Amino acid sequence: MNGTVEDAAVGDAEAETARRRRVRRSAVWGGAAGAAGVVPVAINATEFWPWWLNLAFCLVVGGGGAFAGAVTGRREGRRSEVRRSTLGAGERELGQYRVKLVPEGVQAPAPFKEDDYTSYSLTTTTHRLQLWEFGYLAQWSHPWGELHLAMEDHVVVITGPQGLLGRFVLARNVVPAELVLAANRLRARAPGRPSGPSSSPPRTG
Repeated sequence: MNGTVEDAAVGDAEAETARRRRVRRSAVWGGAAGAAGVVPVAINATEFWPWWLNLAFCLVVGGGGAFAGAVTGRREGRRSEVRRSTLGAGERELGQYRVKLVPEGVQAPAPFKEDDYTSYSLTTTTHRLQLWEFGYLAQWSHPWGELHLAMEDHVVVITGPQGLLGRFVLARNVVPAELVLAANRLRARAPGRPSGPSSSPPRTG
C-alpha cells in the first residue's frame, strides 16, 4: 500500500517536472524569437549611428523583444499544458485551428486574415474535437463518433448529439474542406463506427 502511494507521488512529481520544463522551453524559444525579430530592425534603423550607440540601442531593443517574447512563450506554454491535461491515455493533439463563430441566421463573414483577432480555436486530437476560448477555457469536447461536420459554402457546420454545436469560419490559410475530410477519417476510426471509406468533400478556399 505504502509502495503504491509512494510510486504515485513519484509519478506526479515527475509529471510536474516535465510540465515545468515544457513551459520553460516555450519561454526560452519565445524569448529567442522575440529578440531575433527586433534586432535586425534596430540594426537597420541605426545604420548611420556610431557603433557604440548602435550596439547599446540594439541591446536595449533586443532585450525588450526577448522579454516580451519570453512572456508570450510562457503564456502559450501554460495554455498548451491546460489542453494537454484534458488528453486521455494514448491520445495526441493533432492540430489547432483559429476560428470565428457565426451565429445562426447571420451572414457568414469572409475567411479572416492570419493576424486578425479571434478568441476561439478548434483543437483536433486522435479521439475528439474540442472548442477552446483564449486557448485554455474549454467550451465543449466531443468524441469523433458523436460529431458530424459539413460545409455551407466556406462555413464549417458542426453538429453533435444535442444538435448544432457551432458554425465556424476559418482563417484564409486553411482549406475548410480539409478539416471536414480529416474529421470524416477520424470518425470512421472511432469506436463503434464502421471502418468503411469516408467520403471526400470538395476542396474550397
